Amino acid sequence: MSASPDKTDAPLISVITATYNLLSQGRQDSFREVIDCMARQGCARAEHIIQDGASTDGTVEFLQELTADAPRTRLISEPDSGLYDAMNKGAQAACGEYLLFLNSDDSLASDDILSTVADRLEAAQPDFLYGSTLRRYEDGSETREKRMSLTAILQRMPFCHNSVLLKRDVFLALGGHDTQFRVAADYDLMLRLLTEGYQGERTDEPISMFWGRGVTSDIVITAEDYARVWMKYYDGFKAAQDLTQEDFFRFFRRGHMPVPLILERLSKPGTSDAIKAAARHSLWKTMRRSVQFWRSF
Repeated sequence: MSASPDKTDAPLISVITATYNLLSQGRQDSFREVIDCMARQGCARAEHIIQDGASTDGTVEFLQELTADAPRTRLISEPDSGLYDAMNKGAQAACGEYLLFLNSDDSLASDDILSTVADRLEAAQPDFLYGSTLRRYEDGSETREKRMSLTAILQRMPFCHNSVLLKRDVFLALGGHDTQFRVAADYDLMLRLLTEGYQGERTDEPISMFWGRGVTSDIVITAEDYARVWMKYYDGFKAAQDLTQEDFFRFFRRGHMPVPLILERLSKPGTSDAIKAAARHSLWKTMRRSVQFWRSF
């Protein structure tokens, strides 16, 4: 395990990858690509933190050997309660001003993307910077996610979590990921981020690449976790008083919220500009879809 770098020479970006029992899952080859893509970056302003959950299958030894010659890479292995807890621990250990969470079987979209976004971050100093994501398929083809409007935040995650760089101080001020959510903790974090009025910027550059697989590919599991997020988020709203988790589950499946809830969100004192814009967008979607009789679940 490497020691923490000198804070006087702290990096700008901390890339955090959570791991656990990679060998027993047969994921050592995909993780080698994570290490290789970081090595190809050649960005002196970035560090890589591998936050392992005290693996028991030889993964720690595998990671130690794999990263022995990897520059600006730190391996930390300690127990955690799951993926988002590991991300939180990695953020605590990070020295960078910005955090980028990169999954253990994902990759960066290009060999110079960290240098590209580092220039943008140093120039603009936004609270967060988000970009598009490439999706790679088994046949080698790729598609690019283009739906990245922040006005969608009251319906869904407006971008992939592995394509947003967030100020570490902001992440910590928000309390990090809420680990009660199994798959939607990243969405919950972004929802709180925009509700608190933090300001971000968009880049059209794809930041990360991922395979179209994993727990969030299950629409039912995702919908259930989004419903739990909204139950927490709308707690105390008069229009949500009689709404159940099953109601919010249906709202997710049909893609819009009821009008009274949107209007109450829009009219609440202190509502951030980003959430006001999202509420107006949500209201438009609700009105449009209310006349689309074929959109029923």
